[in-house]
Formats: sequence, structure tokens, C-alpha cells
Amino acid sequence: MKTNAARLLACLLCAALAVPLVALATDVDGPDDCTRITRDYGDAPEDTPAYPGGVIGHFPSCFNPGAPGNQFASCPIFGTAPLATGYVRHVSNAATLNYWLGCPASGARLGIDPEQDAKMNSTGAATSFCLAGLPVDCIENAFGMSFGQDECYGSTDAGIASPLTFGLCTFATFTYTTFSCSPDVRTVFLNILVDFNHDGDWNDAEQACGNCVREWAVRNVTIDLPPGCFTQTSPAFLTGPTAGPAWMRITITNEPVNDDFPWAGSATTPAGELLGGETEDYPVTLKAPPVPCKTYNEFGDAPEGIPAYSTGFIGHFPTCIAPTAPGTPDMLCPDPAVPPPGPTGYVQHMTTEQDTIGYWLGCGDDASPLLGVDTDPDGRSWLFSPLGQIAACDQVATPDCTEPAFGMTFGQDECYGDADAGISSFVSFTSCRGNTVTTKTYSCSRVRVQVYLNVLVDWNGDGDWTDILRCDDVSECAPEWPVRNQKVTIDPGCGSLTSKHFLGGPTAGDGWMRVTLSEQPAPDDFPWNGTISLPGSVFHRGETEDYPVRILPTPVGVGDFRPQSLAFAPPAPNPATNSCAFTFSLPHEDEISLVVYDLAGRERARIAEGRRAPGTHTVTWDFRASDGSPLRAGLYLVRLRVGGRMLTRSVMHVK
Repeated sequence: MKTNAARLLACLLCAALAVPLVALATDVDGPDDCTRITRDYGDAPEDTPAYPGGVIGHFPSCFNPGAPGNQFASCPIFGTAPLATGYVRHVSNAATLNYWLGCPASGARLGIDPEQDAKMNSTGAATSFCLAGLPVDCIENAFGMSFGQDECYGSTDAGIASPLTFGLCTFATFTYTTFSCSPDVRTVFLNILVDFNHDGDWNDAEQACGNCVREWAVRNVTIDLPPGCFTQTSPAFLTGPTAGPAWMRITITNEPVNDDFPWAGSATTPAGELLGGETEDYPVTLKAPPVPCKTYNEFGDAPEGIPAYSTGFIGHFPTCIAPTAPGTPDMLCPDPAVPPPGPTGYVQHMTTEQDTIGYWLGCGDDASPLLGVDTDPDGRSWLFSPLGQIAACDQVATPDCTEPAFGMTFGQDECYGDADAGISSFVSFTSCRGNTVTTKTYSCSRVRVQVYLNVLVDWNGDGDWTDILRCDDVSECAPEWPVRNQKVTIDPGCGSLTSKHFLGGPTAGDGWMRVTLSEQPAPDDFPWNGTISLPGSVFHRGETEDYPVRILPTPVGVGDFRPQSLAFAPPAPNPATNSCAFTFSLPHEDEISLVVYDLAGRERARIAEGRRAPGTHTVTWDFRASDGSPLRAGLYLVRLRVGGRMLTRSVMHVK
């Protein structure tokens, strides 16, 4: 085994010969780390530059206290106001059945050093800034700088294999490895800190990305450590809105850490240390979306003024700039608040060169994500028939694709599965039952944006979206505007969203569907007039896509109004991103409760409770806790209690 003096000599020789140190831990020749006393410190920069430009790090690493960081808080913060910067120190011995971050080479049980102080510098020197003569184990090149550290990405004692890059305003995860000397599964506490605003500390919380972004990204979450080497995935955490370099700390401990952990580390704990576990620090990068926003002028492309179905019904869907005849409202569920339709208008989306926020339906492809939306002179709606090609709007423009449907062929801007289409395959709905629509989205913005989702479906195939129909078997109305100004959140880059559940119309057959994302809510005359009544007659940003769809008949035996037995259907969709729906059937009136639990058995949300009539009921959950806060991604259990009976389903929440 090498002595500290031997290590120092080797490092000084490397420096003198201008030979860079390799990312290899120096404890590989030490004794079994499961049976020896170890002492581990963090190794992020403290009182020395952490980033280019001279930003000083105030990350608790060195045993001697450093100057406090600054606390920026524009939303509720975890933890306390910072004082002098402390340190984090872990101690262990054979009695603690040690564990750490990283997996050693096959057959060895090595991965944590016995340290006198933190091993770090911001110059790439062979020794630590914290203690004169203390050699560092590796050199990490990041941000155009060189840092001496205890562990570097890919070192034999490192928990993380390669450099991490996070997007902006996204829910991020990363994988890391752990090693446990215990023969049994043990439960420990995980903490993750990230300097999202690049100011050299972990004390901040910023109101951004449509949420509160906290630098204490993962706080005292319990995880299981199986015996030996194991690969873990971190909980999802919200990243910050500003691109640039950042330092991240990952810590596993026997007990939860104190509220002053981001700035004091373990300095204020009994004996100033944590029993068991390890802390590792890494330079990471926050990166903006890879493409800029673009300028476009976009229209819908459902049939207007030409046959929309093989029945010969003419489309009165608002697409073309030139007005056409109005549709006919069928009000089987009269609603005096719905205005009667006038001449058919159009829907138009527009952006400008000054826009730094942009989003649309579809993700393009890996090479050209901006393919997701086109600039149109007018609606692109054509009918290809044996009698010739009929352009609904612009006689000069040509369609981008052709969509076979209903025994006909339509020319359109987007077709199912195109690179610029939000929906990949043909959509069918079930009549008089709960349905959803899932679409891909792309945002060129650097932050999360909240926008409006609207969905129109021609349930009765009469060529318009102006009707309100009725499903007698469930005694409910089915409007052709089934998703009306639903607020949804769009993350930077490529993503997807699922609409809330809505009731399908009562008539099996063919239909046309419109899906719209917009910055402004759609006006009351949207189904027949589009955007004409808005200022400028346009939606700012967003996109509209139109698709032929099919309405399937209600399954035999499912449509009975009074079910014969209690039933709890699987959640749909599952996995789900923004919301999911739970459908249950009651044979008679009863008291019910629908409650969400996490895997630790803690109640997180009450979705529904109270008396319910006999029949089928659908309840939507938006993955928020009872206090309205969003829940992190993961698996949740949903328990339906009816009288003295209880049924359980599971749902996977993904970001």
C-alpha cells in the first residue's frame, strides 16, 4: 500500500513532467473497505474558483470554514439561510457495514478513501486546496478548467461513469452505482444538490419553468441498497432555466440530513460527521434546446367546401381564408350559452422573428426537429377523386401528403406518421365511453410554457363541429368540442401530452378531429369561426392539426347503465405524463373513496370521495398531491374503497 508521502511524490513528478493525471482512484491498492475505518469528504470547490470568470465556490467541502454563499429565493426554499460554509464528512467502520457510491473492480471491495480533508482544487494541481500536501486522486477537465478531485467521472471509485448534461426546465434523472457491504437490503437517504443558477452555492430557489426550481433538487428521499454492486436511477427533479456550468453533489447517508445541509454539510451534526455513506461532487452542464425558434404562418387543413365523407356531406370545418356556408347545429343537449354558427371561418397561427418562445405539434426528426411546423399561404385541404383534384382553399398551393380514409384520399399538410405530425397512427374512439388523445409536441423555448389544448371531433359525421349530442345509456352529453381550453405544460424539446378524458359521441362511423395548441384560449365561436374573432384573427404561436378518425360502437355488454358487479378498470393511459383516468362501475349507490399512495404507503392525493349513484364513473387525476403540488415521476397505487371492499390499481407517472 502506498503511503501519503509516496502519493505526493508521484503527483509532484506528474506535475513536473507536465503529464496529466489520469482519472484513476488511488485506493485500489488499499485494504478491504468493508472492514476498515474510512473517512470521506466532499470535493466541490470552496473558496476557490468554481467556474470560468472567477465565480468562487461556496460548496461545503474543506474542514476549515469558508465564506458564506448568497441565498436567492423567489419561491419557498428548503433549508435555512447560509452562514459560514461548512464541510461534509462521512465516517464508518466494520460495525457500520459500510456502503458507498461507485462499484469497484470485479472481486475487490474498494471504493472509498480514508481522507484527512477534502481533495479538491480548481487549478489541476497535484495537491488539494484544502490541506497543503494532501494529494488529489484525479483531474477532471470541465468548463475549460481543470479540477483536482477525489473522484472523477469513470474513476474506479466513482458512482457516475460519464459527464452529465441536463436540459433546461425539464424533469431530469441520471444513473449511478452503489456498493453495500451488508448481506441484506438496506434503506438509506439520498440527497442531490445542483447549482442551477451558477453562482457558486446550493442555497437558492427560483420561481421559473412554471414551478419552483430548488437547488436542493432531491431532499432526504429513501432508496434501497441491495448487497454488492447495484445501478440506481435518481428520482426525477426539475432543472433550472439558465444554460451553463454547474456543480452537483450526490450524498447517501444512514439518517436524513439537516436543513442546513446545502451550506453547512455535516458541520452542525453531533461530532460534525455522518455515520456511513459517501458524498461525491461532479461538474455538470445545463444546455439549451439544440434549435432556435422559427417564424411561420400556419392554418388548419380539414375539408371546407368540399366533400368530407363518402356520404357526400360537405365539410364546414374552419380552414380556408375565404368564408363558406355555415354548418348546422344539432343540439340534443341544448346549451343557450353556445352561439349559433355563422359563415365558416379559419384558424391561423403566427409567430414573428422576435419570438423566443415557440411550440407546435410533432417533433420533426432527429436531423431536423424544426420540420414540425410549416409556413402556409392558406389551408392545405384537397380531395383526390376519379373526377380530378379539388383544392378547398388555394388553387396554387399543393398538399404535403395524402391521407387515405373513408374510401377517399385527402391532400393535407400533415398525415398520420409524418415527420411534422403530432399523431403517429390512425385514431379511433369508442362511442359513449371515455377517450383521450395523445400527441407529440416540440418546444424551441428554453423554459416550460403553459398553453391551451383544444380538441374538436365531428361525432355525427355531418361535416361540422357545432353539435352537442347525447349518450342515453350513460345519461350524459357528448359535445363536439370535448376538450375546451385545457391548460397543459410543454417542456423544452420533444415531448408528448395526453388530453383529459372525454365522452365519445353516440354514433359509430367516420369523423374529423382537430387538435390545437395555442397561447390564448380559444373563443366561444372557435368550432365554426376559428380565430377570426381574436385580435388580429390569429393565435400567437402554437399549431392546429386535423385528422380523419373513426368512432367505434360501444362494446357489447359494457353499456349497461346499472352494472351487475363492482369493477375497477385499469387506468388509462398507463404510463401517463400529464393526467390519467380511473373508471369504476357500481351495481348500486354507495359511499366511495379513491385515494393515491406512494410505494412507501403514504397517502398523496384524494381523487374522489362521497356517495355515487349506480353506473359507470370516470375520474381524472393530474398527478398532483392533495395540496396541489406536482408529484415526482414514479409508480403510484390507487385504491378504490366501496363500503367494506377495496380494489387497487397501479399507475406509472412519467415525465
